[in-house]
Amino acid sequence: APPGTVCIVAGPKGTGKSCAAVHAVRDLRGVACVRVKDERLNSKLLRAVGMPNLPRHAGLDETQLARMCKAAAGWRRWWTGDKGWLPTFVVEVERTTDPGLVKDAVQTLKYLAHDARACRAILVLSDASAALGLDPDPERRKVLWLGDFLRAEADAYLDASNVLVGARELREAVFGVTTRPAALQRLCAELSAAPAESSAPIVRSFVEAKRAEAESRVSLLLLCDDSKKSQKKGLHFRHLLNDMVKNGGSLHHMEAPYMMPIKHAAPHFKEYEAIIYDLTTYEYRFNTPADMHAAAKLC
Repeated sequence: APPGTVCIVAGPKGTGKSCAAVHAVRDLRGVACVRVKDERLNSKLLRAVGMPNLPRHAGLDETQLARMCKAAAGWRRWWTGDKGWLPTFVVEVERTTDPGLVKDAVQTLKYLAHDARACRAILVLSDASAALGLDPDPERRKVLWLGDFLRAEADAYLDASNVLVGARELREAVFGVTTRPAALQRLCAELSAAPAESSAPIVRSFVEAKRAEAESRVSLLLLCDDSKKSQKKGLHFRHLLNDMVKNGGSLHHMEAPYMMPIKHAAPHFKEYEAIIYDLTTYEYRFNTPADMHAAAKLC
């Protein structure tokens, strides 16, 4: 992340967001990695940089942390002559974190990285919908969206894992339900540990399980949509699913004026998971190809 901005890494669960963030800073010095779940970020960061005895909910001002970061940068400039160095914070917000703590973490990092110019900051959101409730602030934060593998990338991953080599039909069956990196990693591990003759049954079981999961997610969305209370709020999921299927799997939010503003719909996307919202393209997307197949079948 360049000085002055917070890089927010968002995307569906299992797309390698944490790995990407760690990889991005692997060659840097002065990196602190922390997880946020049930306490304020500034307390965790202060402990991470050398104040381990602070109570978990200490009411400390982030200006204290900014002063510590600037002092560290000044010392390094004097010692090494590296004028551009700043400490780097990689913060992962866990899926169950309260939305208020998510906003607090973003505000803290925006102050440190942009307002105080005291650090570089990467914020990894484990929950794809967590960023939907944040206020727009393009000058102080940038969103990097990590999605599924493209089919060519998924093919390359299976080749590198030496599984389903030459089994085009089986690969297409897999890609028809998901190209999620984490799902393919688990499938590759199972295939690698089994004899070659077991590949077809393993893939069939994998595909059936992914389709069943998707049908369950879509069914929950439709149950929500069928309630008058939900429709009154502007949660017309059946309409949205149909339009997404007709449009090939995605839909720009401007083409769905019947839906409530995405900021207010965020809790429902987190709960049902059949649909995700891409913050970089402003599009509704199916979570996986299996969800699109389920929507076409059930709507």
